[in-house]
Amino acid sequence: MDLTERKLQILQAIISDFIANAEPVGSRTLSRKYDMGISPATIRNEMADLEDMGYLHHPHTSSGRVPSDKAYRLYVNQLMQKYELEHNEKARIRRELKTNLDQLEKTVRHASELLSEITNLTSFATIEDRQSVNLFLEGMTKIFAHPEYNTIEHARNFLEMVDNKENLSDVLSEREDGLSITIGDENTNRVAADSSIITATYHVDGKLVGKLGVIGPTRMRYGEIASVIEYMSGNLDRTFRMIENGMDPDGALTGDDDDEE
Repeated sequence: MDLTERKLQILQAIISDFIANAEPVGSRTLSRKYDMGISPATIRNEMADLEDMGYLHHPHTSSGRVPSDKAYRLYVNQLMQKYELEHNEKARIRRELKTNLDQLEKTVRHASELLSEITNLTSFATIEDRQSVNLFLEGMTKIFAHPEYNTIEHARNFLEMVDNKENLSDVLSEREDGLSITIGDENTNRVAADSSIITATYHVDGKLVGKLGVIGPTRMRYGEIASVIEYMSGNLDRTFRMIENGMDPDGALTGDDDDEE
């Protein structure tokens, strides 16, 4: 069975609606909210096909469908729209990261705090060398704002995962350079099988120093969050590079250097 343009359109609408509302999506919702030019009956047939293909799940307590990990992977690879940060968002990140520039650890820790505040997710930052990984975690209790962790079991599993810093550090140190998005079962940590992890690397003097990222439910705003993480890691790169070269990063970061991105 092929993924036709119509199936892709329906799948994208379901994923977008589910990310926004955390409610299973039915054919009537799609017909009412999205102008697809097809009947609810046709939408139902297409949704049934998408379920057979492994892109949708059908919760027993609802007539609607929810995306699978396979659907989110397709979304990230093909359907996700690039999110462009607003000028004021970029200015805030540059302004916030100007503090403690002469102290790598404080700057990285503050970057993690800021990322958690912006995304409303649990965030982390690492400083890595050949012997060890220094891990900073922020916003662990933010999971309670997401319905995926409303049950005691899911909340406990998540908190146990992030509380085991040695294990989590090992998982993060193995991730690829650059922007990396792993979804559900793609994560090597069994406990992270219900979560997604987005990371980006940052460098000092051209050498990989660590990673900045978030961990949360597979139902997350991938495009927006990935753009925030990329911008913040790039800002750290540029700031530390200027410090290494004896330049004044304070003046450079006050202006709008978006053209360099």
